Amino acid sequence: MIPIPENRVFSFDAVQLSLDPAGHPWVSAERSAIAANWAREEIERPWLFNGTVLLHRGLQLEGGVITGTSHRAPYAALRQLVATMPDADAWHLFGSALILTSDDAMLLIRMAAKTANPGKVYAPAGSLDESDISDGTVDVQGGILREALEETGLDLSGAMAENRLLGWRRARLVAVFRRFRLAETADVLVSRMRAHIRTDPEQEIADVVVVRGPEDAGPTAPPHMQAVIDFHFTAAEHDSGWQGSGLR
Repeated sequence: MIPIPENRVFSFDAVQLSLDPAGHPWVSAERSAIAANWAREEIERPWLFNGTVLLHRGLQLEGGVITGTSHRAPYAALRQLVATMPDADAWHLFGSALILTSDDAMLLIRMAAKTANPGKVYAPAGSLDESDISDGTVDVQGGILREALEETGLDLSGAMAENRLLGWRRARLVAVFRRFRLAETADVLVSRMRAHIRTDPEQEIADVVVVRGPEDAGPTAPPHMQAVIDFHFTAAEHDSGWQGSGLR
């Protein structure tokens, strides 16, 4: 067993998370602080919804696999975790789809005003939730496909998918990426994505961001995104092979 690498991009094989139906110990211990922070959030961002997400404990990397235990938790607990980054066994792990076009662009999205992260530039991503639970385990790969479809309208299940995952960690935040290569050009895919954004009832996405080099994402890309963008465009020799039928 080795610690999950921090503040650098690394490659690995899989994520295996088992569901514990009990409450997360950190959430139970911090209930008052979580409630107080959420009360402030409701005033500042009244459009946020305190639904159920998954938080984790005991994350570790061994034999190319990140393992750990997942618990259902209110979204308010995730907001408190991200805001404070406590030195506790409480982790936020989420998956992202890196969409690569036939003319070598990476397609990202800019978040709309009435979201938790307005103006930020990300790969399609989202918190793991109830829909990612299957037979007592958490389907991170399925969550990546789900979020990409919801946010971009693109079904990546049949796209060329890189064999290995990429990861990046800061404190108790772990970003998991899988690269997908599509047969269409950036112009074609951007047109499809924008058509989806215009008709999406959630209206969480403001626009598509076309990235052809490390500087193109702009200053609102958070550290985990800028790190993987830099890695993608400057470490071209890193290629773990591709499978032709996505993740299904």
